[in-house]
Formats: sequence, C-alpha cells, structure tokens
Amino acid sequence: KQWYQRRVRGRAINEVTASGFLKELGIELDQAQGLLSKLERLDLIKKAVMELTNNNIAEIKSYTAPPIQVHKVLMALLIVLGEEPEVVRDWFEIQVILVKTGRYSLKRRVQEYNHANLSIGNARRAATIINDLSPEELNTISKAAKVF
Repeated sequence: KQWYQRRVRGRAINEVTASGFLKELGIELDQAQGLLSKLERLDLIKKAVMELTNNNIAEIKSYTAPPIQVHKVLMALLIVLGEEPEVVRDWFEIQVILVKTGRYSLKRRVQEYNHANLSIGNARRAATIINDLSPEELNTISKAAKVF
C-alpha cells in the first residue's frame, strides 16, 4: 500500500513538472521531491532490515559492551520506533528489546513501522545520535549494525 502511494506521488510530481506549473509550485515541488526521496530510502532500509538473518541479530545481541557506534545506531533506531531515549541509553535494555519475539520483535516492528507516527523531536534525537557516523565506519565494525 505504501509503495503504491509513493508511486502515485511520484506520478503527481512528474505531472506538475510537465504541466507548466513549475514556476508557481517550485518550492512545493522541491519539498515533495525531497520527501519522496526520503521515503524511497526508508523502503530500502526496511528491506535491508528484513533481510537480516538471525545470526546478524545474534551478533548484535551478543555484545556485552558494544562498540559505541553499534550502540548509537540501535539507540537511534529504537527511538525512531518509539522507545524512550532514557531506556535505550542502557545497552542491557536494548538487549532485552532485541530478544523479543512475535509482534514485538525488532524486524516486525521495522516492517510494520509507519513513518507518519515519527515525531519531529524523536527524529531530531535520532539524527543527533548518529550524525557523526558513516556507513563505511559501521561496515568495518558490524555489517549488521550498518543495516540499521
């Protein structure tokens, strides 16, 4: 359903561009294109998370004291998913969340996540936590953490 909605939005953007309203709707069009790009990246991230194996998640759970980069990535992800920032500061609490199964499993929560529920405050908190990390750095530390 969300994929279809993005496809319709993409077509709407193309129609605005082709119809000559570009001058009147330039700012709105730029914002719409930026949002559509972010939504497409979100879909790719969801897909990557769904392709994580149990071994990948077990790797992350097994850390007693994870590299700070891994902890930061999981903190940011869980804040986006609605966990309280105070709770996810503690690695043990993150491990508790990672072992949950069924409807509370991390993969299921990511799969069913609706980005419309993300508050601006939580988005900013998560961005602040991971703003100094790069995918290349994460890849050298943990391929599973890079996906998150």
